[in-house]
Amino acid sequence: MGSAVERTDELVREYLIFRGFTSSLRHLDVEIKADKEKGFRVDKIIEQLQQFIQSYDLPGLRDYWGYLDRRLFSRLEDIYRPTVNKLRTSLYRYYLVYTVQTARSEKTQEFFQKQAQELQGQTEWRDWFVLPFIPSPELNSIFAPYFSRQWADTFLVSLHNFLSVLFQCMPLPVLLSFDAEVQRSAAILEENELLRQTVFALQAEQPRLPKEEVMVHHKLPPYVQNMDRLGDTEL
Repeated sequence: MGSAVERTDELVREYLIFRGFTSSLRHLDVEIKADKEKGFRVDKIIEQLQQFIQSYDLPGLRDYWGYLDRRLFSRLEDIYRPTVNKLRTSLYRYYLVYTVQTARSEKTQEFFQKQAQELQGQTEWRDWFVLPFIPSPELNSIFAPYFSRQWADTFLVSLHNFLSVLFQCMPLPVLLSFDAEVQRSAAILEENELLRQTVFALQAEQPRLPKEEVMVHHKLPPYVQNMDRLGDTEL
């Protein structure tokens, strides 16, 4: 979907230039640059989340996830809410693990200070409030799994897949639907061309068979077929 949005943005930009709507074009460029949905590019969204984590920007991380929740996740059916909540919990744990691994204990403590009111009533966070006071949490049986590369990769892949499916299932505006139809038509034409070339190649590989000799039949008058019934006097 990301590439379709990119192509459509270019079409809109081209149209605005054609019409001379320079003010609208400037506003469009500003909006695209500040686009929090990153043109529905999943890789860009995850990259933005990781930038917040790597810069220890907890407010930015929290606000950005809140934006995604309001803009995208809130439109989902209620049956998907537990999945969204689990992804948010994993995102916060991913942040906490990063603060510990980079020896930024003050950021670990800051997280619980700012999030205590929201998290203290949630059972999945009950054991995590002792994290800042454990010397080597990566060796602790409770926290060790979260410090493994496997857990981090699994979380990022799960988040990526969830967003990808979400974008694929979103109802599209007319412009994006038109782009999808154009891409489908182009794919069909390309497939037909490949099939045509394959048929020609197969025909070229077949050995040329000698033409069968065609016997030319002589046509006689109609009465000849009844000559076996004629007497000699009629010849």
